[in-house]
Amino acid sequence: MASEVVQVPDEEVERLAKEHGRGSIEARVLTWLRFQRAKDWQGFAFRIGTEWITGPVPDSRTEAEMIETADEGEEE
Repeated sequence: MASEVVQVPDEEVERLAKEHGRGSIEARVLTWLRFQRAKDWQGFAFRIGTEWITGPVPDSRTEAEMIETADEGEEE
């Protein structure tokens, strides 16, 4: 199953975190984004299927590896 990397806007991560509660994956992603940015790291939220990843905008090679890894996780 081929997935794609989708960048999730901050507003959407915040909305989902509020909607799903403090213990949700979205709330943890939001906390991690805030931590990364406090350290002056360029962090963004991405979804690949059901997986969440934070970090800088990936180049095409990294994006392909992220998709491959996420697809392998879904098969298990």
